Amino acid sequence: MNVVVTVSQINRRLAGLVKGDEKLRSVSVKGEISNFKEHFPSGHMYFTLKEGNSSIKAVMFKSYAERLKIYPENGMNAVVSGSVQVYERDGACQLYATGIDRDEGIGEDALSFEQLKAKLLSEGLFEQKRPLPTLPKSICVVTSETGAALQDIINVLSRRYPFVTLKLVPVLVQGEGAPVSIAEGIGKAQNSGCDLIIFGRGGGSAEDLSAFNAEIVARAVYNSKIPTISAVGHEIDFTIGDFVADMRAPTPSAAAEIAVPDIQEIYGGILALRNRIGEKAKAKINDMRTKVNAASLLISRLNPKARIEANEASYNKTFAAIRKDFSSLIAAKESQLKNTAELIDAFNPLKTLERGYSVVYKDGAVVSAAAEIKKGDTFTVKMSDGEFEAVAVSDRRQ
Repeated sequence: MNVVVTVSQINRRLAGLVKGDEKLRSVSVKGEISNFKEHFPSGHMYFTLKEGNSSIKAVMFKSYAERLKIYPENGMNAVVSGSVQVYERDGACQLYATGIDRDEGIGEDALSFEQLKAKLLSEGLFEQKRPLPTLPKSICVVTSETGAALQDIINVLSRRYPFVTLKLVPVLVQGEGAPVSIAEGIGKAQNSGCDLIIFGRGGGSAEDLSAFNAEIVARAVYNSKIPTISAVGHEIDFTIGDFVADMRAPTPSAAAEIAVPDIQEIYGGILALRNRIGEKAKAKINDMRTKVNAASLLISRLNPKARIEANEASYNKTFAAIRKDFSSLIAAKESQLKNTAELIDAFNPLKTLERGYSVVYKDGAVVSAAAEIKKGDTFTVKMSDGEFEAVAVSDRRQ
């Protein structure tokens, strides 16, 4: 009959068995360091020690970490000293490290990564960096349909630029079949009608991200006819896919922010542009108004009608002055003429005749002396009321 036990009882028994094994109390384990993380508030270090397909979790507390002469790095081959114990809460077997020594060379995974990186670099796969569309209409996301990366991308796009159409090509992002699935997904995206591709996944261990270090994925990204953004892991994680893509984003959320503009910034830019256009238009209108006013004044000064009116006024003034002067001249002449007439009238012989005098003419000429008439001469005597012919009957008498 089976005995029913609790999880804690099993974990406690496993911890006791491991703790009782003298060979595990003090060991030196050789392997490649990966997934290294330093917990800065506490000072503890966490990492994985791996060999081929086998791995063990390791932790080094602050008191031991402060004594290290070398700083652990991902891909480093190391010999880690410590003890193997079971963490009862999780039932996890892990290495409690007390010291780390460098082993010669780098780990197999790190070496494979560097060799593939050097190969693709020499072939020029890292040189293709095409510009991303400024306002993409459709974005294709190649990732897991259940991962947090997809939700992060959806949230950012809906907040920043809700007009874009999002298309998902679901793929495996870890595990044995992941590299082929990712490469095929990028191939499918070529016929999706989108103008930008985001491929990647959320953070994880180095093993979790290893699918994006596969050569088949790198070549699929390079052969893409559509610009690509790599969004794999966290900010400190780098994969081969990052180097090949047109743009590398530190996180899936950052990829979405890179892919589209912020609609609020666009609205703000449009408003600022409208204001600048309005100010320039206002300044231009004011400038043109000033020029029109100046031109109007110039036209007014050069207007023939105004000049004619001014000349007419000057003419009228001059004519009035001439007429005034001429009238004065006429009046003066009339007065002078009247005086002359009166003077002439005063010396008029006819007036003398009216007083009883007469004028004697001989041969049409006035006779001014009696000696001019001889006896028998005929002459004319003109009086005030007429004339008559007379004959001298004698010569001049004394």
